[in-house]
Order: sequence, then C-alpha cells, then structure tokens
Amino acid sequence: MKIGIFGGDKRMLFAARAFAEDGHEVYVAGFDDLKSLCEIRVCDFEEAAADCDVAVLPVRPVIGNELNAPFAKQKPGITELMEKIGTKPVFTGDKRSILPDALGEVYDYAAQEDFLLKNAELTAEGAVGLLISDYEGAIRDTEILVTGYGRIGKALCAYLGAMGAKVTAAVRKQSDRMSAMEHGYPAVDYPEIDFGRFRVICNTVPAPVLGVDAVDLMREDVFIVDLASAPGGVDRARAEERGLTCVHALSLPGKTAPLTAGMIIKDTIINILSRNN
Repeated sequence: MKIGIFGGDKRMLFAARAFAEDGHEVYVAGFDDLKSLCEIRVCDFEEAAADCDVAVLPVRPVIGNELNAPFAKQKPGITELMEKIGTKPVFTGDKRSILPDALGEVYDYAAQEDFLLKNAELTAEGAVGLLISDYEGAIRDTEILVTGYGRIGKALCAYLGAMGAKVTAAVRKQSDRMSAMEHGYPAVDYPEIDFGRFRVICNTVPAPVLGVDAVDLMREDVFIVDLASAPGGVDRARAEERGLTCVHALSLPGKTAPLTAGMIIKDTIINILSRNN
C-alpha cells in the first residue's frame, strides 16, 4: 500500500518509518528541510497526493484554514489539499475539522479507544517528566491534585502514586469517585477542594473547571500543569495576574515520546484498515 504522510510534527515522521518497516511504500510531504529518510520518499504535497493510496494527516490537522505543517515553508490550504487527495481515504486526528472539504471517506484515528488509552499513558508520562524537570520540589510526599479521572487522569494518578506522591483526585461522577478510592486515591468533588493544600495541580479536564475563584484559593508557590486541549481548564490569565506558575502542556506525546506516539498512530490506522477490509 502507498501511504502519504502530510505535515505534522515528529510523530508523523516516526509513523512514516513504522509504515515503511511494515513494508508499505511511504511518501512524506511538509518537511522541507528533510532531504532523505532512508527508503521513504520525501516529496511535495502534490506528488504525495497524486501517488498515495491512503492519506494520513496530523493529530491536529488544521490550523486556521491551512494544513498543520510546522516544518513546511508554504502550507497548503486544507480545501486545496483535499482537492488534491480527491476521493482517497483520509486518516486524521480530528475528523470534524476536514469533513467540509473531504471528497472521500474520512477516518478519525484519535477517536479510537486503543489510540486514546495509549495516548493517555504517553500524556501522563510526559506530565511526570515535566514535573521532574521543571517543578523545584520532589514528587515523593508532595500533595498533588489531579482534576479529572478519565483516561489521562487515571494514568497520571497511577504514575504519581507509584512515585510516592500524596495524590487526590477531583471528580464529579460517583462512579469516578468510587474508582479512584478503590485504587487508593482520596476523591473530592470540586466544591470540597481545599486548594491551599496542594503544591502541584494537574488538570486533565477540557472544560473551565479551575476558574478565577479556584485560582484565587491556590498557594502562591503552586505549580499548575494544564494538560487539557485548548483553551484548557485553568484560568491562566488569573494565574498570571497572581504570579502563579501555570504551564499549558499541549501535545505532550509529540514532544516527549514522538517515536512511540508515531507507532501508535500507525498501529491504529492499520487496525482501522483491517476492520474495513
């Protein structure tokens, strides 16, 4: 099969290599400073679109009206690119953003449960790495609040708990409260949170759960990590007004583990293709 990789970050290069190692013919476009990549063909968008059987777009495929291609000097408009790809199947991490322009079938690999679980593990691992490198205290014995107990929240609680942190999970659903407590983490609903206790707060909820009132109750030396997709779940403007440390850590798998993240993308797409054949 001929696989076209269009734009994206280092994850997509490692996905390209993983496809090639599986025996596929791979075309990579959108990496202008890349001259060669072993047996992978480095080319322009037009050639990749013309020659591929399947098109693979980044986890976040569109910025503005253009393809998300940070390593391309000239980024094609998404409408223009979809016209070039034509009716060939397209795999992307956000189906909604390209559906109006797609001419063929579109598959959302980032919506697949196997991708979500593995990506959550990488995100949690990246968050721990961020704390180790940037937080000035030790993780062991530190009071840490994790807001949200979904895939990322569960993985993050497990990592931090294994490192000896005193982890509390902020939850809304009774089922999440019970699950957290079964795994040994105290669980609180948001109105119950004593924000002044926590030296580290990690948000995983893609909704404004930590607004002005919450930020005003936090310690002056708190270290906040917002892992939620834009715009995040923390009122960062208020945190900045107070002089608090607040890091919006987007796309951590692409920054901290691009090799593994790329392999996960490849495996997920192959699984989708297998199910549809």
